[in-house]
Amino acid sequence: MEEELRTWLEGATSVVVAGIGNLIRSDDQVGVRVVEGLHGHVSDAVRLIECETVPESFVDQIIEIGPTHVLMVDAALLGLRPGEAHLYEAEEVLDVPSISTHTLPLRVFCDYVRQLTGADIALLLIEPKDTDFGEGMTPEVKEAAARVHAALLGTLP
Repeated sequence: MEEELRTWLEGATSVVVAGIGNLIRSDDQVGVRVVEGLHGHVSDAVRLIECETVPESFVDQIIEIGPTHVLMVDAALLGLRPGEAHLYEAEEVLDVPSISTHTLPLRVFCDYVRQLTGADIALLLIEPKDTDFGEGMTPEVKEAAARVHAALLGTLP
């Protein structure tokens, strides 16, 4: 994953990392938790946004930043092993029905942000094990969050 991130981030001068998820649904919170953990550990070229379940509410803020790259971190039902994480270009997964663990209109969000900023958009998706109501993440997804956090720290500008 780190090499994929490094390749995707080539030429990045301004990056938005958006954490998506529901904080009261166990593993669904992983995107927000990854972004929380990056605060104070990234350069000024990186803007961190904890979108929770409404990334569309942050479109104006993202446009104002004018990023070259937008990375969304989220839990997604992809049929992988729990805790497995992959980086996808937005086009790779936007046509897959019901990848999100909530009703996020990813296609509309990604298309809109790309159209208004010209940014490259990717999704770092983590397979959840449990998305029922609960405050903690499962061990598999907690480990995935740590791996993603380390990969981002090693690759963000």
